[in-house]
Amino acid sequence: MDLAEQIDSIQGNDLWRSDNRCTLYESDRISTRIDEFVQLMRRNDIFDLMFTLRGCIARNKFGLLHEGLFSKAIAGTKVLVETYHNIVCAALDFVCDAPVALNDDPIPTETRLAFFNETRHSYGRTALLLSGKLA
Repeated sequence: MDLAEQIDSIQGNDLWRSDNRCTLYESDRISTRIDEFVQLMRRNDIFDLMFTLRGCIARNKFGLLHEGLFSKAIAGTKVLVETYHNIVCAALDFVCDAPVALNDDPIPTETRLAFFNETRHSYGRTALLLSGKLA
């Protein structure tokens, strides 16, 4: 990773990574979601956090999977995209690890399990399918 960052620095790709402006993805909406997740976690608002996560976790939401975001720099993609993914992971951990009762609103284990099952279903799983003719 250190070498990749050095190469990106020499080629100027570190500046590209740190610049949020790009037509390949919706940086304003991503920034807004990041702020929203952080605020919900600070307020310990598990129900709203679960609701917000359920509505916005999708593979290519906001253009996050555009090929152009992953073909320029060696060390990674836009810092904003990486931050978004890290915050989503932190929010999922927050929901998972939250005590059964926060702010006098109990979150039953069954509700959390249903949330994670729905989230897994909506996010999907990556699979490699190969087809060919057997000789």
